Amino acid sequence: MIAAPLLLILVAVALVRAGWGRDRRLSHGGWALGVGALIWCALLDGAWGVAVGATLGVAAVMAIVLFVAATAPARRNPQRAGAPRSDRIATLSTRPGDLAVGRRLAVFALTVPVSFLAAQWFAFACNAAMKGDAPLEANSVATMFMVQPLVWAGLMTWQLCQRGPAEMIRPPLLIAAIGALIWIFA
Repeated sequence: MIAAPLLLILVAVALVRAGWGRDRRLSHGGWALGVGALIWCALLDGAWGVAVGATLGVAAVMAIVLFVAATAPARRNPQRAGAPRSDRIATLSTRPGDLAVGRRLAVFALTVPVSFLAAQWFAFACNAAMKGDAPLEANSVATMFMVQPLVWAGLMTWQLCQRGPAEMIRPPLLIAAIGALIWIFA
């Protein structure tokens, strides 16, 4: 019974992809069809139907993205052509002899584990501020579980907008310092 709306979700993803960068009406129609199919899934099987439909939609999108990434031609790097760089996003050179691997590892280390730890420290500080000297409560723990991924995502976005690894150190240090201040006054 749920097969029909699931099939419509696959058609919706295909329509969104077909309309991407071309005829926007196809894309809008795909989104509308996807929403309608999810509503149909909800009417048939409730939250389970929505979860199955959304999971199928995400899997279909990932398959399309992986296919497009594997078959797309490589773009020419404007840095090699000597074009001035106007953006401030951190990018890495792919020229031989550059320390591209080391820089990439530094960017990864700063944006994933270091940012995670700073966000976790900040979340623990929020937990401490909410509970004070009292024993753990569900509200403070739930808030901590919500604050940590939000701060982590914001922190990684902030870091990836910096010019390079040296400037990526400041955002997690600032968040960790704010967390320490909150914890001190909690």
